[in-house]
Amino acid sequence: MWAVGVGAYLAFPLSADERFDHGALTRSFGDVGNALLAPALRWDSNWYVDLASHGYRHEAVEPAFFPLYPLLMRGVGELTTSVVAAGILISLAAFLVSLVLLGRLTELELGADAGRRAIVLLAFFPTAMFFSAVYTEALFLALELGAFYAARRGRWGWAGVLGALGSATRNTGALLMPALLVLYLYGPRADREPDMPAARTPPTPGRPWRAAIRPRYRLRADALWIALVPLGLVAYLAYMEAHFGDWLAPLEAQEHFRRSFEGPLSALWLGAEKAWESATGIVSGDRPFGPSVRKIAQFALACAAVAAAVGVTRRLPAAYAVLAWSSLVGILSFPYPPGPLASSARYFVALFPLFMWLAWRLHDRRLYHATVAVLALGLVYSSGMFATWHFVA
Repeated sequence: MWAVGVGAYLAFPLSADERFDHGALTRSFGDVGNALLAPALRWDSNWYVDLASHGYRHEAVEPAFFPLYPLLMRGVGELTTSVVAAGILISLAAFLVSLVLLGRLTELELGADAGRRAIVLLAFFPTAMFFSAVYTEALFLALELGAFYAARRGRWGWAGVLGALGSATRNTGALLMPALLVLYLYGPRADREPDMPAARTPPTPGRPWRAAIRPRYRLRADALWIALVPLGLVAYLAYMEAHFGDWLAPLEAQEHFRRSFEGPLSALWLGAEKAWESATGIVSGDRPFGPSVRKIAQFALACAAVAAAVGVTRRLPAAYAVLAWSSLVGILSFPYPPGPLASSARYFVALFPLFMWLAWRLHDRRLYHATVAVLALGLVYSSGMFATWHFVA
């Protein structure tokens, strides 16, 4: 991926979107440094570098970026003497942890073969280049997987702490709380045997639904650890109140990016309209080919994500479905007007239950290898586009 990004930077002209290089950040490293950093330092990376270097200064924009990643960049930057190098190292280390945890968690639920396939599918996903860029994707996924794996093993204290750190990393981190609560109540869990036998589903005549959905595990004191998960978000909002005098600054900053709630799954429906307009525009010759194909691809990927979430619901324990659907609905309910599904492919890459289900589904070797090949081609394309300042996610 890095070779492709550097090669694309050297071989192709940069997009006009290079104007988003705040303060000529990447150009400040010289020709060689800029080429080497091309796959890692683009778009939102500028904001994380600015936050790590100077803290929150721009109330209208920066509160949209949660604090844990830039705080770690600043701390590690004291050792590396560069917050940029620190950000890349943090992302790479977190991605390695994510791959290990994804493999182990998938093996617990679906077997060792599925665990190995899940690792490869995630690593070669078309937007996996964000895992090594100065972005929060790798750190957030590592914390999310860490919390889920700890809960699955019955280590609820670690699950709560890691979940709290996750909610201080991304605005969707608090969604881990309901998923962990479902895992606590219904399992599967490695820390103790169920208090109740598994209910038969669907309920038989004379058996009320409340019996069918009765929790298998009673609440005990260790369930209180789950309440730690939203504390990262709460602490950040409290800081915003103290720093800018506005609890809701992170929400209001979304106006800068022209995102607002338009109804559940609204981005999917609006994306369908854009995809149709793009398809007809290609046929008629009224629309540019590249951007039109990307809108069609974004819609196709969103539909695939919804289909995979249905698969998660049918095959994996309920906690995985809760996390997949709550995250997916959040991603697909805040459209960006020019391209309703813009950035959705980047957000999908952190939905690990989808990759677990896909790894289980692709048990046929030929179909699995073909899928990996297609994903790898997408990663090559995305890496080259990202390095040359084209918006690909």
